[in-house]
Amino acid sequence: MNTVRFISTENITNSVIIDELYAQFAYLNRNLEYHLLGNHLLEDAFALFMGGHIFNMPDWKQKAKNILYRELKEQILNDGGHFELSPMYHQIILFRVLELVDWYSNTDGHDIEFLTFAKTKARDMLGWLQIITFNNGDIPHFNDSAAGITFTSQQLFGLAQKLGVNPNKQLKLAASGYRKYGFDNYECVVDVGAVGPSYQPGHGHSDALSFVLYSKGLPIVVDAGTSTYQIGEKRNYERSTNAHNTVEVEDTNQSEVWGGFRVGRRAQVTITADVTHSLTALHNGYQKKFAAIHQRTFIFAEDLIQIEDTISEEKLVCKALFHFHSNCNVIIQGNDKVLIDNIATIAFTNAIKLDIQKYELANGYNKYLSAVCLVVFFNKELKSIMRFNNN
Repeated sequence: MNTVRFISTENITNSVIIDELYAQFAYLNRNLEYHLLGNHLLEDAFALFMGGHIFNMPDWKQKAKNILYRELKEQILNDGGHFELSPMYHQIILFRVLELVDWYSNTDGHDIEFLTFAKTKARDMLGWLQIITFNNGDIPHFNDSAAGITFTSQQLFGLAQKLGVNPNKQLKLAASGYRKYGFDNYECVVDVGAVGPSYQPGHGHSDALSFVLYSKGLPIVVDAGTSTYQIGEKRNYERSTNAHNTVEVEDTNQSEVWGGFRVGRRAQVTITADVTHSLTALHNGYQKKFAAIHQRTFIFAEDLIQIEDTISEEKLVCKALFHFHSNCNVIIQGNDKVLIDNIATIAFTNAIKLDIQKYELANGYNKYLSAVCLVVFFNKELKSIMRFNNN
């Protein structure tokens, strides 16, 4: 796609380049990635549609258009989120849709109905991204997501504005499984979604009921992130429950993530209460092995967040995990309280022990920052109250 735009803009007529490009499109036409589906098939279709136009191949154009209609209808959920539930991949696909709108709008004889369809999907995706993006421009790195890989939210909003495509401001977070809460002191995004999509969960993590927290534009509680797709110990860790801000029972993953991009048995999430400033959900990821259900309630107020965790079975080693950003200085006070710089305090009820452990925070692919994770040991029930300083 980049080559097509370059040769079109620069009026390149070199036959070697043109012939090689045609050969690649012809190969793509015969080898669409139906075995992978998801964002891979969408990328194929965006490219084939462009190739069909530049080489005047009606069959390519029609095949690609059919795929784009079908896949965008399925992959863009009713709240505008991409169904692989990665904010980074959402940005990648949104750019492709905006790119399509950009060049196709200037193509002679373009299909008005299809262009309108693409713009509608772009508006929905922009609406979702506008909600999920923190005030400082960052996105939460849920599932396979990392910084520095694609265009930022602000860059995408700028491109959309130039194209006259405005975000759909009527949308609310729903089917993607994310919820966002914000006050003057903080912004918090909670994950109460399933591993998805069900038939292609390769970018999913074992992170049910996790959350990411920013305070006054600074990252405070973050996921360990994604630094590699290489199968191995690091990949296994970054997809594990232990790398997320949720509860781990007996050092076990909620969902069976394995093999780099595989998921076996997976936790099913049920939302039981979802009101303005409160959210309760549970998952059954520990039910088969320990006959245990994990329920978590979030209560949000102006200067505090209260988290209530309940494990339905007793005598299990339970750990509530809080992964702090590398910029945070975390100090334990006694068995039931921690200080986070001059930002906030967290007080715990029913905690057995508090421990601080080091971890590597992904800062892009193959880039790391040294950070700490607060591990709160408890049995059956835990209440965590985070109070924010007003200074």
